[in-house]
Amino acid sequence: MKILKLIITILLPGMLMCQEIKFSVLTGPGISWIASNDNQISSSGFKLAYKAHVQAEYWFNDRYAATGGIGLSLGQGGHLEFLKGGDLWKEAELSDTKYKNLPDNATLGYRMNYIDIPFGFKLRTNEFGKFRFYVHAPEFSISLRTRARGSIEAAPLPDTEGEDIRKMVSFFGLFYGIGLGGEMRISEDVSLVGGLRFYQSFTDITDDSGRYTDGKREDSKGILSSLDLRFGVIF
Repeated sequence: MKILKLIITILLPGMLMCQEIKFSVLTGPGISWIASNDNQISSSGFKLAYKAHVQAEYWFNDRYAATGGIGLSLGQGGHLEFLKGGDLWKEAELSDTKYKNLPDNATLGYRMNYIDIPFGFKLRTNEFGKFRFYVHAPEFSISLRTRARGSIEAAPLPDTEGEDIRKMVSFFGLFYGIGLGGEMRISEDVSLVGGLRFYQSFTDITDDSGRYTDGKREDSKGILSSLDLRFGVIF
């Protein structure tokens, strides 16, 4: 309820002042990866991901708009390699207790799904024939984690996938992003849109309850980033 009130507070002034409301359906594949602010943990590989969003555009004039919507981010994540071993996923419900004591240089894989509530501002150019170009920035998203699965590569232990790591991934995430692209008008009321968007988390997306072999707490900040292709229609 608090999140809904925040979104309404942000978007309501734009709804009242807008001259036109447009809606868009946007989808497309992308890649995502996780990095850490701890130099003992390194990013190791990316995940193929997919996003689908429905968006409202509240145009103040022909060039400036506020945006808000809802959608899904699927398959977000990446891999982190830990130079120091230990009970790194302490709160996770792992398939075997042997993964509670990982060796050094273990690689943990993350794959998450989110419900996204994005909002932001959009600037577009004048028309060049049937075409316009736009910048979507700043854009923010309140994202709620719905699913999280993990993999472990830690020789000599056997590899494992599909581990339930919901307790190791934050339920709430705040993201920011910037998008670039173009629109092609195909009728008076309908345009095709395509572009590229970079997104990154403000907040720590990983839980920090893990313990290293020496007893120290794993207290790093996990940063989730993605680069997405966006295709869709505006009407």
